[in-house]
Amino acid sequence: MKKLTLVTRLSAVLAFAVGFHAVSVVAAGHTNAVQAINLQLTFLTQGPYKTNSPATNDITATVLRTAVATKDVIAWLGTATTNNFPPHARLVRVKHFNANTNSTTIEVRFGTNSVDVGQFFTGTTSSERIDHNIYNTVTQLSTGKAFENLHLALTNAPGYNLIPYFHVVGAATVSYVSVRSGKTTLAADEVTVPNLAGAGTGTNGVPGLVTGSITLNGTVTEVK
Repeated sequence: MKKLTLVTRLSAVLAFAVGFHAVSVVAAGHTNAVQAINLQLTFLTQGPYKTNSPATNDITATVLRTAVATKDVIAWLGTATTNNFPPHARLVRVKHFNANTNSTTIEVRFGTNSVDVGQFFTGTTSSERIDHNIYNTVTQLSTGKAFENLHLALTNAPGYNLIPYFHVVGAATVSYVSVRSGKTTLAADEVTVPNLAGAGTGTNGVPGLVTGSITLNGTVTEVK
C-alpha cells in the first residue's frame, strides 16, 4: 500500500464524537482519510454509604469515579470480538472515497492489521445545523465551521457480548477545510464536542452517569 501523509491540524486538538459527516471528493482510484480517535470519559457511579462515627447519626453517600480512555474502549472491543489488541493499537475513523461511493468505518488498527468495529458505534446529529464558511468560486475550495448537536453511543452488537456501554450528547463544532493533493480534492473535517454528558455502565455492569470529551487528532490520507 502506498501511503501519502497529509496532516491537517485546525488550531488545536479537537474533540470528537465519531462525526459521521459526508465529505465531497473528486478522485481516481481509492482514497482513505484516516483520523485517530481519542476518548477521555469519566464514569460516575454510586459508591458505598459510610457512617462517619459511631457517636453521630450521619451517613455519607460516596461517589465512585472511573476514568475511561481510548485504550480501555479498545480493550472492551477486543474482549467482545475475541481479539487481543496490543498496547499500541489505535481507534480510528476511516472515510473511504472512490468513484462510486463514500463510506465511513470505525476500526481498531495495529501495524498493518485492522478490525472493523463500526457495528458497536452509532452517531446522529441534529437536523438544525448552522454554517460559517468561505467558499472560493475560482479554486472551488472551502473552509469554515458548522455547529450542531451530536449524539454518540457505544453499544453491544448482535452476536457479541460487549458489557460496557455509553450514550452521550453534546454541542459539536465541525471544523473543515478543502485541500488538494494532485488531482484529488478532499474535505478534511474535525469535530469538537468538549462537554459530553450521558449515561452508561462500565465492565462491572453498574449503571451511572458519563461525562467527558472525545478528540480527533489530524488527518492522514492513504492512497491505494
